[in-house]
Amino acid sequence: MITQIRNFVSSSVFVSATPAFRIGPAIMLGLLGAATAAAQPTRPAPGPRVTLDAGIIEGEYTGPGRNDAAFKGIPFAAPPVGALRWKPPEPARHWTGVRTAREFAPICSQHLYSPEYFSDIASRVNGRTATAVAMKTSEDCLYLNVWTTHLGSSKRAPVMVWVHGGGNNGGWATQGTTGGEFLARKGVVLVMIEYRVGALGFLADSALSAESSHHSSGNYGLLDQIAALRWVKRNIAAFGGDPSRVTVFGQSSGALDVTCLTMSPLTIGLFSRVISESGACTGPFPQLRRAVTSTGEYKPAESNGSRLAADLGVARTSERLAAMRAVSADSIVAATFADPAIVRDVVVDGWVIPEQPDRVMAEGRQQSVALLIGSNADEYRTLARSFSVKNMADYPQRLLAVLGSSAPLRRFLPSLLEAYPASDTAQAERRLFEANTDGFGSSARYFARAMVHAGQHNVYMYYFTHAIPTLGGVQLGGFHTAEMPFVFGSDNGWPTGPGDIALRDAISGYWVQFATTGNPNRPNLPMWPQYLPSSGEYLELGDRIRVRTHIRERQYDVQDAAQAALDTLLGH
Repeated sequence: MITQIRNFVSSSVFVSATPAFRIGPAIMLGLLGAATAAAQPTRPAPGPRVTLDAGIIEGEYTGPGRNDAAFKGIPFAAPPVGALRWKPPEPARHWTGVRTAREFAPICSQHLYSPEYFSDIASRVNGRTATAVAMKTSEDCLYLNVWTTHLGSSKRAPVMVWVHGGGNNGGWATQGTTGGEFLARKGVVLVMIEYRVGALGFLADSALSAESSHHSSGNYGLLDQIAALRWVKRNIAAFGGDPSRVTVFGQSSGALDVTCLTMSPLTIGLFSRVISESGACTGPFPQLRRAVTSTGEYKPAESNGSRLAADLGVARTSERLAAMRAVSADSIVAATFADPAIVRDVVVDGWVIPEQPDRVMAEGRQQSVALLIGSNADEYRTLARSFSVKNMADYPQRLLAVLGSSAPLRRFLPSLLEAYPASDTAQAERRLFEANTDGFGSSARYFARAMVHAGQHNVYMYYFTHAIPTLGGVQLGGFHTAEMPFVFGSDNGWPTGPGDIALRDAISGYWVQFATTGNPNRPNLPMWPQYLPSSGEYLELGDRIRVRTHIRERQYDVQDAAQAALDTLLGH
């Protein structure tokens, strides 16, 4: 539950052998005329235009009507390059004329592993591997995409802002989806954003903190997300969206990020609802200038900057920051990929995230927003190939490592062994998958309980159990990301069962209804009760949609107890 959840998310020449022949002048002129006509570029039909605070954009229609449209590659901030690397995002520059918004912009520079993740799933479930799309990466990546079916409508639609996963170290807006048209047709204005990831987005450094007017560094990716939400507040009405009904939602590290945004004073008034899929803001988190816990564990987050400087060979340079900003983005990606000890994740920086989120939740000081949160039954089946246990003597220590590295957690070992009993190595390996997966579920329950204790009534919890109907699919179960095609209506090439369309329509329907009213319940769908710690009611989303109670209570309780023990050690 604690730290393991966050550490994952030419041209060719052809020579003809045909005998030569002479072409006469008239024929040549005719051929040249035809070639000239054929070379004339075909102008696309005029698309829908929207006036933003930075200029006019032209997108494309996505349906027969004049209200259905998509706008891609819209800049919401200035390119964070050169002197703007490792600085809060600045406003997008104004442009003159009409800017074309029909193509996706480059994604943040990164080591691309997500395509391998999804192709691996396809091979394991006997599915169709999607055709590889060449991804353009760039440090100039602060763009977003909008899908709407309410363009020009006087009736404002609810807005959903998607924050992708990828461990805050990779990923992009549309990964694992086929875009946003499906959800938009359900009745929302959908925004999918890019943000800085890896060391470009989450590097804490003492020199960066020193030059900051907020004495802060590290959460540049979160600041990008906040800048995108501010852009939505200012501009979304032009697409038919309601800026007073914004739901921010994400998956994996995107889910962790959107729940962390409820801890930030910088996001007040930017959204009123949160959907968290397989991730939650539970700590402890690295923090600046000092160790996280009173026992001295978890190094200060700013040590990561000096480590990266050493890896780049500029640690002894008199103008170290200037040298680090002069290095190419690809070199930074390569250096951090080669050195996994450099932490690239959310930090407690005293500004964006002022203090440890667990302390904020314990005192009920997070933003009180409607919450829909949950996890999948077999998250770790695609996050780790195996948990090898050579002999049973290894099992207790391997199990304890699931909780984290803090020495005071050792006292929870007897409770862990009761919650995850194993009599042989094969069973021990299965239990390790369960324990790591339960980190997602217990974090979701922990966050849901904190919201309820803070007085929020609109809290809803789910547990996704659907398995792809093949032998490999059943073995994987409800794996990490498995719910996404049902949210976005995407065809990922995975085999489907007879109930998949109904499940897709139910899940996407719940999500959209929650974005519309703060309550997922709608006609013709099973009733989804509010989550209360006393009753423990949640909705199972699987081949059957049904209300159940007290999800994996014994397992979650021991992980929660360890979480509480760590929280008592948080440094002030």
